[in-house]
Amino acid sequence: MNTSSETRSPATPDEIRVRIRSEHAQISALLARVEALSERVGDDDPKSVMALRDELQALGEVLLEHLHYEEYQLPSLAEGGNLDQIAEDMRREHQVQRDIFDSVIRELDETAVGSKLVIGVRELSRAIRDDMEHEERELLSKP
Repeated sequence: MNTSSETRSPATPDEIRVRIRSEHAQISALLARVEALSERVGDDDPKSVMALRDELQALGEVLLEHLHYEEYQLPSLAEGGNLDQIAEDMRREHQVQRDIFDSVIRELDETAVGSKLVIGVRELSRAIRDDMEHEERELLSKP
């Protein structure tokens, strides 16, 4: 039995859609945890800040892997001749998410001020959720 990745056929459009939707659900659940923790972070509570940082790191690992997969696979689901523009738009949106994530982590490491973290987490969540909704509507809902 040969299970080498070299002999594996490329993912079908349906397999790509299923994986991305599944990862969106996982990311959404992680975002909900991060959002809930960020609301409980106090300005002088290192324990809650560390819990938030741990959750953000877990989100970051999943998110960065997911963004890479999407950038590689999702443009192939686009219809029409605008594939290059869709891929470029996606890379730009994803870079914004990476930048916000890095900024939130930097704020966490430098200041650990609760109110700043809440704002950063909200901004990150909004960017990620907006992107997922757009992808679901524009690229994943097509047969």
